[in-house]
Amino acid sequence: DAMPMIGGLPGYENAYIAAGHNCWGILWGPITGKIMSELILDGKSSINIKSFDPKRFGGRMPSLMGQRGRHKGSTSVGEQW
Repeated sequence: DAMPMIGGLPGYENAYIAAGHNCWGILWGPITGKIMSELILDGKSSINIKSFDPKRFGGRMPSLMGQRGRHKGSTSVGEQW
């Protein structure tokens, strides 16, 4: 939808995301910083961020644990993160 995700991660406590700003990231930086600081410190933003809510893509964010890093076939090799 060409809109950034800004807000709490669905299914996780005290986890927030601010990503997907596309080429406008440098211009959105100051307001995104204000929003994120308010979310982290106060638990809510003074700015309406409903349009940027990560929940608009569905429910809980998928876990990537064990899916990232290097693999040789189905065997994990090297650093896993």
